[in-house]
Amino acid sequence: MKDNHVFSESYESRKQAVLNALRRESSLPTRVSVGMPVKIAAALALLSALTVSVYAAAQWIDFYMEKDGTDVRVHAAISETDTAESAPPKPLRSWRTEEGEIGIRLVIPDLPADMEEDKAANGKYRGADTTRAMTVNGIDLRRSDLDQIIGGAADVRQGTAGGKAVYVIEKGETAFYNRIAYIVFEEEELVLKLWISHGITDDELLTMAETLALAETADTALAIPIQNEPRGGADTDIPFVYTDEDDPICEAELLGIGASVRDRQDWYTVTVNGVSVHDTAAVLQPDCILRADFLAKFTDADGNLIPYSRTPIVQGEDGINRFGESVSVTKKLYVITVTMADVTMEEIPEADRDRMLKACVNSFHLAGYTAQDGMIKRICTDAVVDRTPGESADSCESIYREYLGDGQWRIAFLIDADIAEGDLVLANDVGEIYVKIQ
Repeated sequence: MKDNHVFSESYESRKQAVLNALRRESSLPTRVSVGMPVKIAAALALLSALTVSVYAAAQWIDFYMEKDGTDVRVHAAISETDTAESAPPKPLRSWRTEEGEIGIRLVIPDLPADMEEDKAANGKYRGADTTRAMTVNGIDLRRSDLDQIIGGAADVRQGTAGGKAVYVIEKGETAFYNRIAYIVFEEEELVLKLWISHGITDDELLTMAETLALAETADTALAIPIQNEPRGGADTDIPFVYTDEDDPICEAELLGIGASVRDRQDWYTVTVNGVSVHDTAAVLQPDCILRADFLAKFTDADGNLIPYSRTPIVQGEDGINRFGESVSVTKKLYVITVTMADVTMEEIPEADRDRMLKACVNSFHLAGYTAQDGMIKRICTDAVVDRTPGESADSCESIYREYLGDGQWRIAFLIDADIAEGDLVLANDVGEIYVKIQ
């Protein structure tokens, strides 16, 4: 691969033959060509919103999208391969390369001036403005076909830039990464998949794609992740299953303030000693604040909790998430004192015990709950601050951790005032500890 992409004569000949064939396929009006020579300069074109729509391209790579309601199936596969016996084997692409493999790095001459590659995360780019972010993975079609279902799609669009096809799935107004883009590199037999944040415009995306090139590298620090490379071992091929359903908790079994209980791992005994409620964060020690950015959303310069605009995210009947009606809400600060006594962590190396104990303290969450048939269900508010995608307005996590000595800790949480009017539970799911706060 070369930084400056030059198409060979055989490629140009094949491209022209396919273009001629496509022109004869008048029965496929939604079929678009990868690498078509007519440049779309202004913006990505909106493709017709049919109940079931197919957007396809066929040259070196057979690439198409099928849109059915809000689901989009994305498929790409190599349509032709070099069958000559003398042809050398083409290297597979990977992130951590093994023998016969090669990494891929991105060359983005037109990366916006305010953005830079994240030195700690391959394939991630960020701007000074937190709304501007991009994550890039490669999909090596020499390894396997691309076949994915993307849900919650509002629109599908296509454009071309620098001879490359650019397909975009629009995710809707509430998503931080509100577009998923695919850029097809035919001769390299690779597709780039990009997650684009709402702060990056379509024009910027096309400008980047215009000069975007791929280069080979053996340096893992420079290579982008390859989404379909093996994960290394049978255990890692087992898919993870995530669920937001809580284990059933009986309200009658909730502990009260002052009660003690041993955690499930038999590492410590915890007692909630007291709770205080505040309208200001000035009661907190600044150097013990864990989530200063989150706290700053809801406080003024003096640390007082101030009203903010809470915008709920609601799912429509069409399956698309949208912003609901905003309401003005103020947070309440709950400061809770707990004692972690009789700490026994013999199976943990001594050098790691302090860090592990702090992690146990951090495992406490505070949430509102409702009760039905004697069982509690925690309240989770899916909302953002003032209609801003990705700017979460709700969190059950502790924003503060202070050690008071003699096994005592102060932890603090921010809860919306309307949630705080109801029942609250301090929960540690890892230790299976549940305390009714009010």
